[in-house]
Amino acid sequence: MKKLLALFLAMIFALQLGTSSFAAFDAPLLERDEWDELYGSLCDSNELPMLCVGANETEASLVWHSAKENATPEVRLAKNELMTNAQTFTGKTTEAENDYQLVCRVTITGLTENTTYYYQWNTGDGWSEPCKYETKSFASHKALVIGDIQIGGQSEDSQIQSDVGYNWNNVLSEALTKNPDISYLVSPGDNTSTGKTADEWQTLLMPKAVRSLPMALAIGNHDKKGMTYNYYTNMPNEFYGKYFEGLDRDFWFRHGDVLYLVFDATSSSAADHMAMAKEAVEKNKDATWRIGVMHQALFGPGYSGIDPETQLLLNAVFTPIYDTFDLDLVLTGHSHLQGRSHFMTESMVVGKAESGKTYKDPNGIIYLNTNAVCDHGSFSGSLPYIAYEFSDNDVTTYTTLEFEGDTMKIETRRGDNSELLDSLTIEKTEEQNDDMFLKKFQRFLYKVVEFLGLVYMKIDAIVVKIRGGHF
Repeated sequence: MKKLLALFLAMIFALQLGTSSFAAFDAPLLERDEWDELYGSLCDSNELPMLCVGANETEASLVWHSAKENATPEVRLAKNELMTNAQTFTGKTTEAENDYQLVCRVTITGLTENTTYYYQWNTGDGWSEPCKYETKSFASHKALVIGDIQIGGQSEDSQIQSDVGYNWNNVLSEALTKNPDISYLVSPGDNTSTGKTADEWQTLLMPKAVRSLPMALAIGNHDKKGMTYNYYTNMPNEFYGKYFEGLDRDFWFRHGDVLYLVFDATSSSAADHMAMAKEAVEKNKDATWRIGVMHQALFGPGYSGIDPETQLLLNAVFTPIYDTFDLDLVLTGHSHLQGRSHFMTESMVVGKAESGKTYKDPNGIIYLNTNAVCDHGSFSGSLPYIAYEFSDNDVTTYTTLEFEGDTMKIETRRGDNSELLDSLTIEKTEEQNDDMFLKKFQRFLYKVVEFLGLVYMKIDAIVVKIRGGHF
């Protein structure tokens, strides 16, 4: 009887270990008619909120549009759905892209790990329905990466916009259902198609899951076609620099031991990009991991390998920054092709990065390129720096980054059934050294790149004006 009892208790313990302690996201997989009903009910709205990452893990922020006459930038936060003992946070309003609304932005502070919260925003006509937001562990956590959501695809057609929204909802459902321990989402850009219309952003915000999932959205070339990114996001530590123009800006944030440097790669202002990276790194010297995020695929599969703008201009601007500050990983998109590089330094392969393996204190940076929610590219043959590429381009993929102490695990899965496609684990035991003479010399030489970047900015501004916007 003692042996049977011990076996029974061991089985219960094993089941508990295998069961996540996190509540499931409200991320239903929708049939097409269910999505069409949701889309039809919300497509004319322009008041859905976006939950954004905070400057660190103890913060989150909200941004929404509200009627000008009664816009009130307030958010209430409580630990129960009845909103008793709620704490109120106030923010500010700014002009909207239209003449009948204002943009409300509020930052929530003082969040603690592994805690279930409920929040409401002031709609102008009263408080919204409570939305649940569950923080996870701060030190050990998991991030979700999905790129080129690009609501609207390559067009302004409302049907295509709905189609992409449907795909977006269901890949979120798959990823979050299989990974209830996700803390936040990172997008390498092209969140919208034209960057000009409110309905693109409203479609992006229709899935229920985004009310519980803080997002960090880089700027892509499609976002740069218009100015709406300026009115629908609330990213932390936005860096406008000395030479940025119009929509240009970088930003950075930290979660636990992970520092993210998010670049607007549509701007060639090398001086501003370097300044932002320097500021972020100097303020977070104790961060174990450094991850870059930009739109264009520096070392991704497909045509990016032969694209002159990417391989000449963007390579010259960004790879010295990444190498100088010893980044571990760079997340990219743009080519609509899923792939991952070997370990890279100074645009050269310095070490193999084979799928399924663990690497301890590797030299070099991994570049991971996402495919797309909207549509997918086609391959133009293998490139020497590619360690893995996904050839089934009809399937949207997602990637998770799992951080636990000195270990980062990268996993890419199918967006329809979460089949594992690619994985890589990096262990880090050595501290970063940012004061080496060689790195200081590299920064000195980078002054030439900064000057040439400013020259290119002036030329590019003329080109963009002639062709009527970014491609």
